[in-house]
Amino acid sequence: MNRIAKLEIAVIIILILCIGLYLTPYLTGGLDKKKEAKVVANAAVFTSKTLANFSINKKEKASVVAKKTADELNTLSKNPFNKKLPAYVFEKPQAGSVAVSSDDELQTVTVTGLGKENKIVVRTVIKPPSFVTYQKYEDKK
Repeated sequence: MNRIAKLEIAVIIILILCIGLYLTPYLTGGLDKKKEAKVVANAAVFTSKTLANFSINKKEKASVVAKKTADELNTLSKNPFNKKLPAYVFEKPQAGSVAVSSDDELQTVTVTGLGKENKIVVRTVIKPPSFVTYQKYEDKK
């Protein structure tokens, strides 16, 4: 192979590496968005299951319903950011987990989904027979 052919191959490899470096943030950003969407979906599933449990037993305390629902759903779902952690937690929430807290006096359950870097992506306040959900939306520039 002559020098010109080797130089052409080197230029092509450098161009491919530059394009790869340019596209890397777009590819990894999409993966994080999918994981955050899974956290939002986990929070929605918890909300609907909690409302169903409240409708079955209207006199049960919010803490009992929240604990029962979390235990049941943790067998089905895992944390999308770290598969070794449960999806629903009551203490020490981490990225990808859905933090659950309850208030027996007000008969409410608060569900908070955390995304990358422990930022809140969704929060739902459940007061049977209704709920209110707040979701984070990013403005596209």
